[in-house]
Amino acid sequence: MQTKKVVYIAAIIESILFGLTFLGAKIALTQLDAIQVLACRWTIAMILFLILSLTGIIKVNFRGRPCWPVLAAAFVQPCVNTICETCGIDLTTTSESAVIYAMIPIAVSLISIWFFKTRIRPVVGGGIALSFAGVIVSIVFSDGFSLGGKAAGYLLLLGMVVTGAIFTIMSGRIADRFTPMDRTFAMAVMGGIWFNLLNLVRGKGFGWYAVCFQEAEVGLAVFFLGAIGSFTCYILFNYVVSNMPAPQASMLQVNLITITGVVTGILFQGDSFGWYTVIGLILVVTGVIAANRPAPPQKETE
Repeated sequence: MQTKKVVYIAAIIESILFGLTFLGAKIALTQLDAIQVLACRWTIAMILFLILSLTGIIKVNFRGRPCWPVLAAAFVQPCVNTICETCGIDLTTTSESAVIYAMIPIAVSLISIWFFKTRIRPVVGGGIALSFAGVIVSIVFSDGFSLGGKAAGYLLLLGMVVTGAIFTIMSGRIADRFTPMDRTFAMAVMGGIWFNLLNLVRGKGFGWYAVCFQEAEVGLAVFFLGAIGSFTCYILFNYVVSNMPAPQASMLQVNLITITGVVTGILFQGDSFGWYTVIGLILVVTGVIAANRPAPPQKETE
């Protein structure tokens, strides 16, 4: 019982902190492009992990086990997922990104059903429909909505949802072989190397890192994204999915992340707010909860 309580507390803390990363990314994107923001974010996380690992403060161990499962998960998140997320945030708004992010548990359910051949119960189908309706309401009825102007952003955020769901399932499936620290360490190192290489290939070099020291707001934003969003949050995330079924973990975390992201977008970025925001959030959260309700136990036949 005590362990379960700790898992829920970890999920709540991680969700609120991660919800703030939408705002952090939006601030950093005022001076840097998406790949530069990601390079800063994951380089900070990588440096923290390497320092703590070399000093023995944290323990990671990959010996005697095939590493391809954890490397595959680390490629999905962050190498693919955070590109979709950050570029999507750049082309939309903080609150829109947070609402679409809430579709990850739905994607987890659909992928789980597809791979494990589980039949969709009516309540799951209804939950999926409600969540999708909530996303549509909150976006389509917002002030100044223009599908043509943000189509690329919405597609990228859809990619964020799909890859986020795949990573959630992959992380849960390898939890018995790799600790949360092992998995997050692999993510940070791969992300740090990957995004810096991408910037070199793009001909951007490393000179733009100076912006983080010249612009205090940008520097604080990328430090938060790296130290909290990529380092702390993913340790907590991997711990939670190791101790809770993937759909349930996703439902609990994503609802809080969405609400935090929407509220911060409205308060600090001036995102559109109205009846559509409230109704959309209610539909999304209700749909996610409904779609992830456990199946009732089947009665034994005499």
